[in-house]
Amino acid sequence: MKVLLRTIALGCMLSMVFTSLVKAQVTVTGMISDSNRLVLPYATITNLNSGKHSLSDQGGFYKISAAKNDRIVFTFVGYKPDTLIVSLSSGTQTANRVMEPAGRFLKGIEVTSQYTPYQMDSIERRNLYGYILDKPNQQLAGGSTPVGAGIVISPITRFSKNERQKRQFKKNYEEMEREKFIDSRFTPILVSRVTGLTGDSLHLFMRDNYPDYNTMRTIGNNDLLYWITDKYKAWMKKGNQQ
Repeated sequence: MKVLLRTIALGCMLSMVFTSLVKAQVTVTGMISDSNRLVLPYATITNLNSGKHSLSDQGGFYKISAAKNDRIVFTFVGYKPDTLIVSLSSGTQTANRVMEPAGRFLKGIEVTSQYTPYQMDSIERRNLYGYILDKPNQQLAGGSTPVGAGIVISPITRFSKNERQKRQFKKNYEEMEREKFIDSRFTPILVSRVTGLTGDSLHLFMRDNYPDYNTMRTIGNNDLLYWITDKYKAWMKKGNQQ
């Protein structure tokens, strides 16, 4: 009787293991691009059910393991998140994703009692990508790889591709954060109020006079108004019409 019970228990355990293995045998893959057909390298792919993360490569291609009905979220700084529900129970599911820009300009700037809209967005982005940003940069294999008698293999060699992807993502993130800060101060509402421009003329003026990050970090609010006014006068002298 004991032998029979042990056999049944063992069979149940093997069945559970087999079921678990079968459930995990789904590979979701494809290419990530935007509406202009530009590939998006270093986009983040997250399986919300398993907590696993992946990054697209320089060609925008990605791959992540999943199970049927898992929710996969695609994120890229400056673009709206995209979600996919895994429909297959095994094999490979190909899913190309076209991501939409989140919008270059903020609708307006209102200072709250604690955070500005830019600060709130920045905190949210930091929480979203913290699992990558908090990882320390490792030394890449190359000219500094140890040499000596026999064959010496650097432990970073195997992971240098992932390391390069991580470094590039951090660089893209920093550039996007700077752009978001500029947009939080150099807003259509403010520029329109100072210049009187609207519609296409407003967007053309802002495009032609987009400020650099250091200027927006150091200039005060009153000086920013004078800065916009000077840029507007110079812009109009070039023959631009409202």
